[in-house]
Amino acid sequence: MKNQKNKEITVGIVTFIALALLFLGISLGKGYKVTSEDRLLKIRFPNSGGVQVSEPVVVNGVKRGSIINVKNDNSSVLITVMLDNYNDIKSDANAKITLLEITGGKKIEINPGVESQKFNIQNEMTGFTPPDIAQLVTLVGEVSGDAVMLVRRLDTIAASATDLLADGEVLKDIRLTAKNAAELSANLNNFLDNNYTKLDNSISNLNLLTESLRKAVDKHEPTVANILGDIDTALDDVKILLKNVDTTIAGANDLIANVNTIAVDLRNGSGFASKLLYDKELMNKLDSAFINLSILLEQVNNHGVNVNVRLGTRP
Repeated sequence: MKNQKNKEITVGIVTFIALALLFLGISLGKGYKVTSEDRLLKIRFPNSGGVQVSEPVVVNGVKRGSIINVKNDNSSVLITVMLDNYNDIKSDANAKITLLEITGGKKIEINPGVESQKFNIQNEMTGFTPPDIAQLVTLVGEVSGDAVMLVRRLDTIAASATDLLADGEVLKDIRLTAKNAAELSANLNNFLDNNYTKLDNSISNLNLLTESLRKAVDKHEPTVANILGDIDTALDDVKILLKNVDTTIAGANDLIANVNTIAVDLRNGSGFASKLLYDKELMNKLDSAFINLSILLEQVNNHGVNVNVRLGTRP
């Protein structure tokens, strides 16, 4: 009786231990690890790509941990993973979600980077999700309609080409064109063979001409510079001359204005010039004055000048 009771106790203990191990195994399989938060790495992806908790995380193809948590966060997906160590993860590391096997399953593959500075696991790592087989199949399904239309158009083009070539005339023209092209190519080859020496001499002459022109330019460059300087000086002189011409024209304009004024005075009978020409009384006085002056000058010339001067008292 006592032995039976001991066996039951033993079976109970073993069962309890087995259940505890089973629960622990399930917890570990689901990603519930007993670890501190500072040992967890957070990776932000645009979408989950179908990845699930407990799926593996690899670094350069080597499994280094597993996925702990997957959740939506700020219009993206934040995935928490646990790695064995982070010593080789650099600051430029990134991650992507790829297929685990052809038959199914996903994994996160981390590219550790090449920078010298280590990655701070307190920061979020950037991840991206390349298209998988399901997305490719969906894309093929979306373009299948266009592909069918393209095949039909190709079939139509093939039928049209067949109809075009059916009578044989097009093929004959194509053959003739190819023959003419071959003859043209042969003629060009013969021309080059027969005139190779002349062409080579022409090219050599062009090179000599170019060299001569370069030397001529180098030789006469100072003269050309002097000529250009003289032209600049002449242009300056022309500018001064034009300025003087402008001044002269302005003076001529003033003279013409004065002449016009005199002409107007003459026309109106006013002014000194008009009096000289049209005032008879003035003309007579001037004539008398000129006659008297002429008589006086003649007497002075014949008899001299007798001057009676009294100084100090009146006569």
